[in-house]
Amino acid sequence: MAPAETTVSAETAAAGEAPPAFRFQVPPEFHAIPLGIGEDETGFAEQLRQFAHDYWGEDEKREPLRRLTAALYAANAEQLVAGGTVYSALGIFPMGGGPDGSEPPERVSRATLTVSVRDLENPDPHLTAAGIAEALDKAAGNGDAGEVQPIDLPAGPAVVRVTGSRAVWELPEGDQERFFVRIEVWLPFPDEDRVLLLCLSTPDVQDLFHYQAVLADIAYSVTFGGADAPVDAGAAGQTTVSPFTFY
Repeated sequence: MAPAETTVSAETAAAGEAPPAFRFQVPPEFHAIPLGIGEDETGFAEQLRQFAHDYWGEDEKREPLRRLTAALYAANAEQLVAGGTVYSALGIFPMGGGPDGSEPPERVSRATLTVSVRDLENPDPHLTAAGIAEALDKAAGNGDAGEVQPIDLPAGPAVVRVTGSRAVWELPEGDQERFFVRIEVWLPFPDEDRVLLLCLSTPDVQDLFHYQAVLADIAYSVTFGGADAPVDAGAAGQTTVSPFTFY
């Protein structure tokens, strides 16, 4: 039996704004990263402290890493929220091993999921999706590599884009490079001048097909409306699995 997924609700795209609520489901391998939306400074700091503690574990020697992690995620959260992000999560997926858990996984794959709401003139979801696809196609033609595909979801017409990037770090021992893959789903709101953007990125490019299926499941679970539905308490208080658990 597959593990239960977590239902996440979002009713606020930014401070002072309240678009119609939407809901989506994420697999339990995703662990919510605090963004501080609706929290005071003290509450947000405590959420980040707990997140960093869960990530690195209780080893006292890792306290500097816990503090650094909390600081980095705090700075990143500010930028994400300013860009309309309403949900962010770290995915830790054990790969290989026994399907029933009888054998340990061969490795661990990681991915980051962000869900954001962006303002966009939206006279009709079908026209808007077509316009998004055309704009992304033109960007690809101008050197912004990526594959673009219009799709139909239960929540409406949408656009999928898969793109890659390369990062290079200049280190004393020589340059180091790493490649990333990013999967996006652009889904116009049914009757608002907004678009929902689901983004999943990972440095484990060999797991592209796996993450395409993961994001497809999330995208197919999106529903709009239901503003009176309560937010699942588990979405904000999931227990984060330490990546060291599988080593």
